[in-house]
Amino acid sequence: MHTPEQEDRFLRPRLEDLLDPWLMKDMDLAVERIQEADQNGERIVVYGDYDVDGATSVSLMSEFLRNNGFHVEPYIPDRYKEGYGLSRKGIDYAEKTGCTLIIMLDCGIRACELIGEARSRGIDTIVCDHHLPGPELPPACAILNPKQEDCPYPFKHLSGCGVGFKLTQALVEQRGLPDVSAYDGLDLVALSIAADLVEVTGENRVMLYHGMERIKEKVRPGISALIRTAHCSPDLITARDILFRISPRINAAGRIGHAMEAVDLLISHDNSSCNKMAADLDRRNDLRRQFDAEVTESALRQLESHDKYPHLNIVWGKGWHRGVIGIVASRLIEHRHRPSVVISDDKDLDVSDDQRVLVGSARSVVGVDIHEALRACGEHLDQFGGHSMAAGLTIKPGREIVFAEALDRAVAEQLKQGPQLEPKFYDMEVDLADLKPSVLQNLRQFEPYGPGARAPVFLARNLRHAFKLRLVGKEERHLRVGLGSDTTTYPVEAIAFNFGEDFQRWNNCERFTAVFNVQSETYRGEVKPRVAIEAWWPESEE
Repeated sequence: MHTPEQEDRFLRPRLEDLLDPWLMKDMDLAVERIQEADQNGERIVVYGDYDVDGATSVSLMSEFLRNNGFHVEPYIPDRYKEGYGLSRKGIDYAEKTGCTLIIMLDCGIRACELIGEARSRGIDTIVCDHHLPGPELPPACAILNPKQEDCPYPFKHLSGCGVGFKLTQALVEQRGLPDVSAYDGLDLVALSIAADLVEVTGENRVMLYHGMERIKEKVRPGISALIRTAHCSPDLITARDILFRISPRINAAGRIGHAMEAVDLLISHDNSSCNKMAADLDRRNDLRRQFDAEVTESALRQLESHDKYPHLNIVWGKGWHRGVIGIVASRLIEHRHRPSVVISDDKDLDVSDDQRVLVGSARSVVGVDIHEALRACGEHLDQFGGHSMAAGLTIKPGREIVFAEALDRAVAEQLKQGPQLEPKFYDMEVDLADLKPSVLQNLRQFEPYGPGARAPVFLARNLRHAFKLRLVGKEERHLRVGLGSDTTTYPVEAIAFNFGEDFQRWNNCERFTAVFNVQSETYRGEVKPRVAIEAWWPESEE
């Protein structure tokens, strides 16, 4: 930032800086078709994915349309019976309930065949998606997706809910409604941005900032109940709270139960019902943690038993709960820094070989586009989709070994272009004495943080332990560190996630250099700075 105006717009994002929704390709067609549905009294299915982005998208669009007199049927497919995206059962539901329009949110960009089938059955579709399009676009009435090559919309990193919000903005303008009619949904957009890890830059920063402000000022009953269940406070909510405390509970609905439970909670205005639904999701999240721990333990044992694929972590297990395989894939990267794929194989269940389903979830590291790697192995897959850092896939029965070998080769090919380990960067070298408690607290004005807008990262040299290093966490995988120096009289307390193996070496190190980020966390009703170590090394290795 080089001018006071740029600085002011970054620190205090303005709603006036939201982009014109009519810049998005097909926005005029989408609004025209929805207006036609209103004039004809048509019923509309609002259809979304089963994660946080999908649940917030369905909630936002359903609430907006109902508030404006539309007949709406919210629908999210069953994760296990129907799978991702538009399903035949979903089309059947639209037909059975007399709906002649499906608005798809956070999915649909690759559903060419089923959207064609819906069309043949007299049901139109509008696709609002943010995933990468395939070589062929579906035969929908309108496709809203800024990632289309010929879409002139300037900001390409909207969440699925963000694309839905732009549609409501255009409808507000077309129908002559006050702007607040669309802004009412910004709290839901904020949840989607923080949870889906889209870039917190440009328009997303504006929506996340004002969505979180809306939660603080006028929290809806469903979000309020989730916040209480997660032991947070709406007045002090941070993007980190959304990502690590609120989102897992919303996701638990789709992973362990049905995602419509999350939609019901988010659009309910009854405090008593919301408290009960939030408590139910909290219990589902506890169960999800149990499944997560079991699959993680099995996956790590399998990974340690062999190293057949030198560029890849890939494991599969019989009947592993599909609702946690994405989380486990992320954990494998923490264990060994490689792209990771976790596959649930139901071959041990009561099904024949030709009915086996091998569903996988992939997570990647900087320098490897996992979506491109999967494309190179497409002959072994029934389907796949996602983006450069995360993807879902279904493997053809019996092809798991050849697929693993092919994917390892594809990843190796990409790694020739750059380093495998993620480089560590920092914004500024500081004397530890400069990071007074007031300075650490004031860094909060740079929030919200997220991809593209990282928390400030500092490097400090000639440090010593201010107090004895402590192992923390259920499995003692993390370290509690007291950073001290010759120039400061107070310690800076820090957490070093997944540095447990360094305990002995670091504990015996008299002087060291550390790289760390600073962001906020809510603890016992108070917002405090949270210092997290990203890297360290002995001063002797300088």
